[in-house]
Amino acid sequence: MKILVGSDYHGDAQLQAEALRQIPGVDVYINCGDFCTWAGAKPDAQTSGYHPRGAEEVQQLQQFFTAVDQLAKPWLFVPGNHDPSASVLAEMARPWQHGRFVTQSELVWLWGLRVLAVPYTPPCGWNWTLTKPHLDELVAQYQNSTVDLLITHAPPKGVLDEESRWYHRKTPTLRPLVDLLNPRYYLCGHMHLDGGKTETQGQTTFINAALHNLLLEI
Repeated sequence: MKILVGSDYHGDAQLQAEALRQIPGVDVYINCGDFCTWAGAKPDAQTSGYHPRGAEEVQQLQQFFTAVDQLAKPWLFVPGNHDPSASVLAEMARPWQHGRFVTQSELVWLWGLRVLAVPYTPPCGWNWTLTKPHLDELVAQYQNSTVDLLITHAPPKGVLDEESRWYHRKTPTLRPLVDLLNPRYYLCGHMHLDGGKTETQGQTTFINAALHNLLLEI
């Protein structure tokens, strides 16, 4: 199976065009968020769904995934901290036939794989904040689960995270969930300096696709 993983386009037309060129040649397309740059800025992202400076980005987001869906390949979009809120994503979502936006954590069978998608990011002053209670809830809910792919926006602490310089000691990350589940693959972005890199720890291969479109064969 060939999976195209992209993340942190931040409105870059070249990355979008490259993804649309590559998608016909793969089996699945996964985008790990931060398609936008300003849409997730607080407090507007909490009250009105997105920051006014991100209005054009929100339109581009819908246009891009409409084009992706027309390519008739399965796809998922897991939002990042710079992306609009769940209410906005729900409103813009068309009756797409081949994919969808992930707006709440869920464990599902997709493409013959057990996939856990988590649309929350360690606190960084933007949208989609991962809280400690939510992390505890995830650990309790999925403690007896088996996972092939764990998909989220940000890396866990200690791997492809720019040497954890943005993660304070008490910052909640998905590290406890990774240690519990040992997924085969962890797909993310967020940390730009580690974008395009892959690292294996234990049973898990971590892929940070920030500012890239990466082809993964499994």
